[in-house]
Amino acid sequence: MSSLADSFVSPLRRVVRRFGLADLLAWWTNELVAMLPPSWRERFAARSAAYVAVEGDVWRELRPSGGRLAEAGRADLAALDVAGRRAAFRRLLADGPGAAGNVWLALSGGDVLVRPVTLPLAAEEALREAVGYELDRFTPFAASQAFYDFRVTGRDAAAQRLMLELAVASRALVDRRLAELQELGATVLGVTTADDLAGASAPLNLLATEQRGRPAVSRAAMTARVLAALAAVLALAAAIYPLWQKRAAVIRLMPRVETARAGAEVADRLAKEIEKIAGERNFVLARKHSQYPMVMLLEDLSRLLPDTTWIQQLEVKPGVKGRDVQFYGETGSSSQLIETLEKSGVMSNANFKSPLTKGVTPNSERFFLGAELKARPMPDPIPESSLVPPASQAAASAPAPAASPAAGTATPSPAPAGEGQGKAAAK
Repeated sequence: MSSLADSFVSPLRRVVRRFGLADLLAWWTNELVAMLPPSWRERFAARSAAYVAVEGDVWRELRPSGGRLAEAGRADLAALDVAGRRAAFRRLLADGPGAAGNVWLALSGGDVLVRPVTLPLAAEEALREAVGYELDRFTPFAASQAFYDFRVTGRDAAAQRLMLELAVASRALVDRRLAELQELGATVLGVTTADDLAGASAPLNLLATEQRGRPAVSRAAMTARVLAALAAVLALAAAIYPLWQKRAAVIRLMPRVETARAGAEVADRLAKEIEKIAGERNFVLARKHSQYPMVMLLEDLSRLLPDTTWIQQLEVKPGVKGRDVQFYGETGSSSQLIETLEKSGVMSNANFKSPLTKGVTPNSERFFLGAELKARPMPDPIPESSLVPPASQAAASAPAPAASPAAGTATPSPAPAGEGQGKAAAK
């Protein structure tokens, strides 16, 4: 199984190294991790690392158990050469979280000085530099002779004081242990005390930031990441493939759409031309049918006006809404004249244009009256089917040839005209 994973992962590793993706991914991960709170960063850094302690040439693996660190295994490396020491150390970490070689060094309580210190509250803006500057006052070590770390335990705003818990270890001791771990092939993520590893959610890390190793990735973790990447690629492909199919279908349909669009444009252009020609053709007819003929107007006036009214002058001229008509004449019943004209159905808004005066004829009045001629309703349009009759109707409407009378058959004589008219009148 391991050889199969190696054969699958090795080409990917070469591609990653060739294009610099590992550095890009590491930079991106570090930038994201830097946004996390310090306690979270330490917790994630220690999650995949083993805790080791050393007593002479005996290395012990420690694991959390019941709020403290218990020994999970040990390896005595005194009688082994370099290769044997490295193999034995790997076997010690093989079954735990440090299988990839990531470790935290747990120093004994006698190797680390832990004490509370106080600093001015104003020093919090550059706290590490302030602690390093005051380190020789708090401990027997100068900043260049020790590894140190601290955590804030309290703030006194009234006294403007900042309370810290400071942990300091000799640089010579820590450098010696780091060199041994480097010889054993381990990646050191941090250095702290065993008590702090067991009791703190975010343990102190005496190792300087620039000296902390980048966590190594085990084969299983690398395989899991590769499989996760492949799953993501497959999910992306599953999301993109339907879109690609739809795109291909759209490309195939584009010629048909263009052909249909061209046909629609031609049809639309022909429809507009037909509408224009029909409008020009029907212009005269529309003007003719929209206005009442003068003969019809005179006929309606002759029928509606009483016998005591006669018109001496009639004018029809264009108006604001259409055509206006004006009457000059005399009438014996001026009170009913406007009502009579409104009932005609041809005119509307009839009114007197000037006051009534005495007419020539006794008991008559002379009037000057105006009205608006209504628009004549247009006739119903003729269906297109009736303009060009089908062939079957044309054949049926053709006159049939007259049949010659058979021999011996008498041809009926036509009835006299007077007789037929008399019957129609009787009906």
